[in-house]
Amino acid sequence: MAFIDARTLPDASRIDADLIIVGGGMAGITLARELAGGPIRVALLESGGREIEMESQALYTGTATIRGPGNADRPFNDYPVQSRIRALGGSGHVWGGKCAPLDPADLAKRDWAPWSGWPMTREQLQPFYDRACDLLGIPHFGTDTPVLQDPARRPLDLDPQDGFFPAPRYFSNISGGADKAAFDAFRTGFADASNITVYLYANVTQVRLAARGDRVEGLDVACLDGKRHTAKARTYVLATGGIENVRLMLASNRVRREGVGNRHDLVGRFFQGHVTYSMDGDAETEGSAVNIARSDSLALYVPPGRAQAHCVIGSGLSGQTRMKAGNFTLTLYNGGPPGSGTPTQAETRAIRQVATRMDRGQAEGQLLGCFAMTEHFPNPESRITLDPVKVDALGMPQIRLDWTYSEADWTSFERSTAGMGDTLGASGQGRLCWPIQRQDYVAISSASRHHMGTTRMHADPRQGVVDADCRVHDTTNLYVTGSSVFPTSGIANPTLTLLALTLRLADHLKLEMGATR
Repeated sequence: MAFIDARTLPDASRIDADLIIVGGGMAGITLARELAGGPIRVALLESGGREIEMESQALYTGTATIRGPGNADRPFNDYPVQSRIRALGGSGHVWGGKCAPLDPADLAKRDWAPWSGWPMTREQLQPFYDRACDLLGIPHFGTDTPVLQDPARRPLDLDPQDGFFPAPRYFSNISGGADKAAFDAFRTGFADASNITVYLYANVTQVRLAARGDRVEGLDVACLDGKRHTAKARTYVLATGGIENVRLMLASNRVRREGVGNRHDLVGRFFQGHVTYSMDGDAETEGSAVNIARSDSLALYVPPGRAQAHCVIGSGLSGQTRMKAGNFTLTLYNGGPPGSGTPTQAETRAIRQVATRMDRGQAEGQLLGCFAMTEHFPNPESRITLDPVKVDALGMPQIRLDWTYSEADWTSFERSTAGMGDTLGASGQGRLCWPIQRQDYVAISSASRHHMGTTRMHADPRQGVVDADCRVHDTTNLYVTGSSVFPTSGIANPTLTLLALTLRLADHLKLEMGATR
């Protein structure tokens, strides 16, 4: 129907709809797109405008610290602002478009992985993955055919019994960083439908519960110019991301002192983020690298174009079970000329020649740089809380992020890297150089923009914030979508999975709200 700048509405206006979606990022837009043209009147409330603006971005300001046992704490205060985008399209503005599903192991209950297990299987989620792939214009990911079907790009010949496999990654052009025209069409075209209204610069500051606390009766909406509005609907969906969903739920504490959906003190806990680990070589130390014995093309792992489909080396359920470790991937990349970052070229060349000959390869093999990513196990002490003093320009409390790893994370990581090295050597495919020490893990890690787990999904309200349908426990008409509902993080970039869950939610809402066709 329209785009409306909430700042142009008369002060104290009331927004009415059947369904209100809070947040106009990839999840919120996908949900609105699925409902476009139907009988449900949808209002989408987006905090920012069409493009990135610093005044809106500043609302993300908070504090953050990454910590882990045996490591020095790492202040990370710029992370809350830099890791998300507060504009229509959300972090799709800077997302690179990389897509992968969660592995079947990621959804399984694993005894060695604390708090693991989803209330659904990969097979049950597969139809929604297929629809998400269609939405993003990429090939489907099968559950039992993980290798890219490209005979010109041969995978490494790893022993399947070791549990490592080539895990494919595809790239969508529905990304502000890849194809702005396609991205703009994705984030605006749905609003042409007569049942959709998008409100820009509309910041939700309070989820107002009914007196009994069992349902939402309205939202408080604020603009940075000082105007205040209200919004009312039958059903509400929070889609503001893994940090902002938490901030809004905890700050909405007028009826329930602990906030919305937080009866069991779970909102904001179990924060999981993806970080990569690698070390550059210097005059004293070899960097993280793999010497591959094969002389033919490794374009399946190191494609010539940044956004070409490729594989990483993944760890399947059999490997995780054998090692009693979480999910793990090793990503290869062109590591520079021979001898770079080592004491002398002669020493490096000699080591490469020996390693290659041990694996029955020719000459020096291929030296590739590498970085690892390991699953961040759910940890209730890894959490988001509200700052008791600092507030933003709208009077909302700022957040404090304690991004915390455990001994189980470090042990899992070390078992996985050792297992990866053993697998490469046993298969005669290559040798892994991994000089990183445990006390350096936090210092050398590189953080992604992925925020997961803070409103986790579980059938038991004592173990999760939302149920399998993404409905907030004990709140009959409030849902949450996005990666904050992930029970476990897995390794894959979360966008494809959060869109699959959003499509699943759309089907549920159509049925519940009487809009099935």
